[in-house]
Amino acid sequence: MTATLVARGLSGGHGHRTLFSGLDLTVAPGDVVGLVGANGAGKSTLLRLLAGVDAPQDGRVLLSPADAFIGWLPQEHERIPGETVTGYVARRTGCAEATAELDRTAVALGEGLPGADDAYGSALDRWMASGAADLDERLPVTLAELGLDLDPALPTAGLSGGQAARVALAALLLSRFDVVLLDEPTNDLDLDGLARLESFVRGLRGGVVLVSHDREFLARCVTTVVELDLAQDSVRVYDGGYDAFLEERQVARRHAREAYEQFADTKADLVARARTQREWSSQGVRNAMRKAPDNDKIRRKASAESSEKQGQKVRQMESRIARLEEVEEPRKEWELAFTIGRAPARARSSRPSATRR
Repeated sequence: MTATLVARGLSGGHGHRTLFSGLDLTVAPGDVVGLVGANGAGKSTLLRLLAGVDAPQDGRVLLSPADAFIGWLPQEHERIPGETVTGYVARRTGCAEATAELDRTAVALGEGLPGADDAYGSALDRWMASGAADLDERLPVTLAELGLDLDPALPTAGLSGGQAARVALAALLLSRFDVVLLDEPTNDLDLDGLARLESFVRGLRGGVVLVSHDREFLARCVTTVVELDLAQDSVRVYDGGYDAFLEERQVARRHAREAYEQFADTKADLVARARTQREWSSQGVRNAMRKAPDNDKIRRKASAESSEKQGQKVRQMESRIARLEEVEEPRKEWELAFTIGRAPARARSSRPSATRR
């Protein structure tokens, strides 16, 4: 089944803290959307909202058709005690949930409960779509293709880190979701695993939304990039792939910096001119009071009019400053670079030194 996932005006965060807001995003069949941003910017939070696991602070998420099979595969740093490889794969592929729902509706159907026949029919369709019918046959084949000589009945707690990463990849390869949401799928995979993951993602007919810090993987796979920028309190959608995103972002940042500098220069010029006019006005009043005789009404009147004109110019400058459209200063980008410092000839050292630029 082909499906489309749509987010409209989506806002998300934790408690009263909002991480992103106003996101409009459409994930159509064949789209591969990469979520990028600093740690804590809300990438995993966004995946949870798209999966329907959490409720958004604002906005809504729509899935068309509504009964499409959406798969959310979050990072799992801890293994469930007693869970076997088969149980893990069945849970991650959605087969376990589909089987449980089928069993529940079968019991209701046997008891003759109202609406049980329709519920059972829907559950059966979901169970078939999930691939649960032949998962036990497909699993050993996929494990072997990934170089895993494992008994599927083996508990996952006994797996090494590399084995666990490949079993997680097997679960993804065996899944039959209409829309897939992946959180750091490249973690702990070797080159062969990365190649298989890339081939799987690029070959999917359905839509994919993924989080990854692997820039090469993003450059080869994604068709759209969503940047969550917590520092700038913004979320932007870039079409055209990861390389296009990097170029467009660089241009956007340059334009933002230029706009801010133009605003800052204009404001500084107006403030300086207003200060000069104010000083001239004050100086003119003092000179007039000092030079004009007490009975020289004409000179006093002329001085007063001159001061009023200077005052009007000051007010005009202040009004122009107030009417300036405020431009927020862009975040100053920084990166951590390492250089090898030169030590004195008598005691050379190769310790790296960190520089901020």
